[in-house]
Amino acid sequence: MKRFILVLILFLSMDVLATELVDKRVVENVGDIHSIALDDQQTITVYLPEGYSENNDKYPVMYVLDGEKYFLHSIAYQKTLTWQEKSPAFIVVGINTGKIQRKVLFGSKSLEFIDTFQNKIIAYVEKHYRNNDMKMFFGWEKAGGFALDLFAQRPNLFDAYFLASSTQFSNDRLDSVNTLLKSKTSTTKFFYFTLGAVEAWSLEPHQTLSKIFTNNSKDDLKWEFYLSKDDDHYSTPLDTFNKGLALYFNGYSPIRFYSIKEFKDFGGMSAVKEHYKNRGEHYQISTDIHDDTKHYLLNQSINEGNFTFFKMLVNEFDGFIEGNDYSIGFIRKISQFYVDNDAITDAISLYKLELLKRPKSDELRDELTKIMNRKLP
Repeated sequence: MKRFILVLILFLSMDVLATELVDKRVVENVGDIHSIALDDQQTITVYLPEGYSENNDKYPVMYVLDGEKYFLHSIAYQKTLTWQEKSPAFIVVGINTGKIQRKVLFGSKSLEFIDTFQNKIIAYVEKHYRNNDMKMFFGWEKAGGFALDLFAQRPNLFDAYFLASSTQFSNDRLDSVNTLLKSKTSTTKFFYFTLGAVEAWSLEPHQTLSKIFTNNSKDDLKWEFYLSKDDDHYSTPLDTFNKGLALYFNGYSPIRFYSIKEFKDFGGMSAVKEHYKNRGEHYQISTDIHDDTKHYLLNQSINEGNFTFFKMLVNEFDGFIEGNDYSIGFIRKISQFYVDNDAITDAISLYKLELLKRPKSDELRDELTKIMNRKLP
């Protein structure tokens, strides 16, 4: 993962002369990156996931403060895992603070910056890019302290906060969070904050924030504080992105059952449907059972020789096998399972449907001929 981030930094942070040496195919495969000046003080960098221009999907958005330092981290995370469907693709907005006095922006002028954040930055992104309602925030050091003001003042603005080696967890800010959580106001659903064990000067306020979350437990608020024995003030952002996003997206990966018993212990088909309903509503995607889950269940039933369970799945997932682009090898596996269980007519029907998709396949035609030459019951 760290190596991938370094590669992205190498390709995406070069000056003009070095850019001439970059293989453009590598850069294009990362996605589109836009640099935008909102005014003399405020600039942002926007990453659009690969394939953004080829569909009409709406995406979550990750807003990254100190974007000039940490913009690439969440890109690396999703580029590593989206192809395995362990993470959704999401837009990344880097808010560049390199030329701004961060101590003032995230301190005495934090309330002013909250208005700028919501009414200028977020408003611009939501006007110009396809985004869904899921918004995430990342902040390091002073930006982590600013996050408490942001949370207390705009509790419904973000769905998740990821904070690394935060400073300026002042008593006033902690009290504001405590007051908010004691109220009945609905709040952000997720907090993940980290600290290196060597950062002893910040440990007490982090522990105080943990106590506040513990003492004001809410069903819609999940949180975790991770104290790393290996990281320091400058390396915690890596863990914050990687472990924090993995925890936040832990329900995104398609479910795979490794036995029929495991499926039944999970709660059976009704529980699977409920899981995907909740998953779809949370990530604002389809609420249907994922194709991978359907495939693994069908394959498991064949591996365990449970034809009754297999037939139940075929009926439940009506048209799934026929509509899938399965290899000839797997079609043969299914057909043989039908034959072994005296369902020869089903095997014949499957081969005929596959031949409609692949009329030039001699292998399918041969297999169909073999079965049709058998005596039908």
